[in-house]
Amino acid sequence: MRVNQRKVTNEMELQGVLDSMYATSRNESKPFFGLVELMTNREVIITAIHNIKSNKGSKTAGIDNKVMDDFLHMDMEKVINCVRSVVGNYNPLPVRRVYIKKKSGKKRPLGIPAIIDRIIQEMARIVLEPIAEAKFYDYSYGFRPYRSAEHATAEILERIRRSKTYWVIEGDIKSFFDNINHNKLIEILWGMGIKDKRFLMLIKKMLRAGVMEDNTVTPNETGSPQGGIISPLLANIYLNNFDWMIAHMFQKHPARQAVKDPLRQGLSYVRRRHLRCHLVRYADDWIILCETKEQAQRILTKIDKYLWHVLGIELSKEKTKITNILENKITFLGLKIFAQSDYRNKQKYFGKAIPDMKSLNNKVREVLKDVRWIGRHQPIKEDDFIRWAAVKTERANAKIVGLAEYYKITTCSHIYKSLDQRIYNQAWHTWRKIYGKKKYWEDLTIPSNQLSNRTDRHKRRKDRLFAIEIDNIHVGLTKFQFTKSVRAMKFNEKMTPFSKEGRKLFEKRSGKKLPLQRGTYYTVMELWYSYDAYKKYRNPLRNFEFLMNREYALLRDKGRCKCCDDDIRKGILHCHHIKPYLPLDKVNKVSNLATVCRKCHLLIHSKKEIFDSKRKDKIMKYRERLMRRTVKK
Repeated sequence: MRVNQRKVTNEMELQGVLDSMYATSRNESKPFFGLVELMTNREVIITAIHNIKSNKGSKTAGIDNKVMDDFLHMDMEKVINCVRSVVGNYNPLPVRRVYIKKKSGKKRPLGIPAIIDRIIQEMARIVLEPIAEAKFYDYSYGFRPYRSAEHATAEILERIRRSKTYWVIEGDIKSFFDNINHNKLIEILWGMGIKDKRFLMLIKKMLRAGVMEDNTVTPNETGSPQGGIISPLLANIYLNNFDWMIAHMFQKHPARQAVKDPLRQGLSYVRRRHLRCHLVRYADDWIILCETKEQAQRILTKIDKYLWHVLGIELSKEKTKITNILENKITFLGLKIFAQSDYRNKQKYFGKAIPDMKSLNNKVREVLKDVRWIGRHQPIKEDDFIRWAAVKTERANAKIVGLAEYYKITTCSHIYKSLDQRIYNQAWHTWRKIYGKKKYWEDLTIPSNQLSNRTDRHKRRKDRLFAIEIDNIHVGLTKFQFTKSVRAMKFNEKMTPFSKEGRKLFEKRSGKKLPLQRGTYYTVMELWYSYDAYKKYRNPLRNFEFLMNREYALLRDKGRCKCCDDDIRKGILHCHHIKPYLPLDKVNKVSNLATVCRKCHLLIHSKKEIFDSKRKDKIMKYRERLMRRTVKK
């Protein structure tokens, strides 16, 4: 299939091309060409930059000391031409090496590419992902769209209950990301149908970009740097053949096709001669559920030989083991999983998951440290200290809610209660330090439903929580118990971002609305702020970030004027800066842009009296914000 990049003139058309690539890769065995041309399409470049700019990593510089804002504040055509010229003669800069601490106390190496290399990696990921997603094994969950650790956990618990596979191989690959063989990865990509040699050469150059540490560049002969945008996708591609090797032992055994209805009767036919085994993988962590210990040992021996002789990677002898979950627990994704007998029928077993307390306690200690820091006095004014304490309280809340949301699929209510007590004890000392030791408990706490922060979480609760008061606003320290336990939901294989049916199913099951896509609104309708007008007036506010975000503001406003609420028609579409005096890194954010018609925009920037009551109040509010030019730094 030769991808025609000329068909792509906006983000909606790009989605259509990606959908067709996914369908072709899944249902046909056609090779793919023209991927580099699609990569350098204008809309792919804009989409890649938009995906990166919202990440925290966009503020982190590589060895060139540039951040994403340096590109966003440039002229759009200049950025696009710059990216295209770099792709045309691609030689990636070495990644900057940093280290992060692991639970074991060791340090994990992390590579930070330069911003221009991140943009090109994201462009390659956008083009490669639909082809690879169509080839991936159904029960691989790590670093894949719409999938999460919850789905992997749900699959394990369901297999324990239904298939009676109680012998588990806990697998761990030794330094997986550091030992990926580049030539083998290119061979796997070729086998997937990616026959564009220029695209494969770009991937190889990304992998071989050196590492700079202590001002010394070391070339990369093997491995994929952790921290690269495309690295997780390439890791899944590298292990895809391993997934299918295990799947062909039972789940996707060729004998399934020997019956009239493989979907319903296939596995029953396979079970007559083969023992059950099920693989669940999340990135480089995986487990295989087996029926007997002998079967597990036989499969583990085969895996050890396959990984070493075919993929050139090695199992960690210390962490890889065979466990009977009727007697012991396995550790997977920060959870302890085991089989427990049904209290009504002792012959039946079901899977159960609880938090791994060693891992959880380490994270709770960080929360307790944040709570202690709330009361740490700084050499600042009292009002500023209260504001600072409120920010620290919300930082602790973010960690509490994050942990509670992750572990809510486990049996955790009694654990959450004990964690809340630990945080309560620390908060008691902290709040007395802030407000004085003579204060009573009632003076330091407030009912949850009266708090101003996280109102959706607190509005139905009456528990008294420790709170910081600032300008009659109460910022409270939340509880683990406010997060309800839920049953882990299995993943529906039909959910995919590369089909209309898959996207609708995701919205229905998750309750989340997917981001709106940029169309051709401004290229067809917008006159006042066209690119020609930008070149003529040279307004620094109308940079790449503005030209990209104004369409997202239009979609957010549903194509209606924010003042008169009329439909925007051809020739009257304008985008207004609500606070044009903000710094350049904030002035063009979507929150500071408003879609208005030409008539309302002229009224906002004039001093004329407004007689239309329909739009008067809103226009006056915009005028007031224009006048507030003294911004606190």
